[in-house]
Amino acid sequence: MNKRLKFFKVTSTLMIIAGGLAVFACVMAALAVMIYLSGDFTGSDIVSSDVTVFAMIGVAISLCSGIFQFFTGFYSKKNINNPEKINTFIHLGSIVAFLAIVSQIWDVFNSNLHAQLNDFVVLLGIVIPAFYIISAIQLKSKEEIRHERIAELSAFENFFVRNKERIFEILFTLIICGMIGWLIETTEVFIRYGRLTARGMLFISRIDGFPIVWGLPFILMYGVGGSILIWAFKPLAKEPIRLFLVGTFVLTLFEYATSLFCETAFNMKLWDYSHMFMNFQGRICLSSSLAWGVLSVISVKFLAPLFDKLYNKIMNKRTLHIIIIVLLVFIIVCYILRPYLNVEQY
Repeated sequence: MNKRLKFFKVTSTLMIIAGGLAVFACVMAALAVMIYLSGDFTGSDIVSSDVTVFAMIGVAISLCSGIFQFFTGFYSKKNINNPEKINTFIHLGSIVAFLAIVSQIWDVFNSNLHAQLNDFVVLLGIVIPAFYIISAIQLKSKEEIRHERIAELSAFENFFVRNKERIFEILFTLIICGMIGWLIETTEVFIRYGRLTARGMLFISRIDGFPIVWGLPFILMYGVGGSILIWAFKPLAKEPIRLFLVGTFVLTLFEYATSLFCETAFNMKLWDYSHMFMNFQGRICLSSSLAWGVLSVISVKFLAPLFDKLYNKIMNKRTLHIIIIVLLVFIIVCYILRPYLNVEQY
């Protein structure tokens, strides 16, 4: 018998012993509580009736853990020579540890009726199952674990593994387009009204009247719209007229859906075209739609090749991926915090 199998056999035996002791301890604790409830226990002022009920529930959870632990150890000893049962061993040990942890958490809300058993329960219900799980895992070879992990990948995980670089290129495009959109919109407002404004994910919050600028120079609509343009419409790169028409229709529809969603889900009105010529519900208008068409041609014909070159020139892709993830998380945080902070945008 090799060392790994011996280690598993020892931990299985300890599971049987620990499970038996845990059941015995829980039965004794239950009897003590029952004597108290019967009124024969003279120290009735020590524990309140509500706490006693909580104690009984805690004992019941610990009892289930002990019974399950005993069964797990017995089952492991019986099937110790069946390698196909290794996953079952690991799952059973995890359930035992989980029940013991739940029992300990429950004790936080309980009295000190059986506080002297806490360390004992931790040893029996958590430490021993932990060693048992480790010993079961060690029965597996590294090659078996690797093959199982690959087999257990979901369809989404398989898709991500195969298309990891393409996904990060799209996210890179989303962030760049969102920042370019912020720059274009801010510049347009500055030219029209002669003042800089906080737009998109760039906010001004006031603390005791003092303005603090925070967030990112980023507008999500341009980011998502730009990435849709570049990656969905690339096949139309050689057909500029068709690209213009398709971009106008699809992105106008996207703009309308985004406005409707933000107002319905978050009670946020991000823009209002009510004063513009040929608008619909203030969500879309003719000039905006035509601008989307022009932007479609510019994005696919000129920006897409530029973004590809920029992304491929960055050699340390791992660092770039981390930066992209951090920026996306911060954008999400900005959206979550925006309704709850004293934010000014113009």
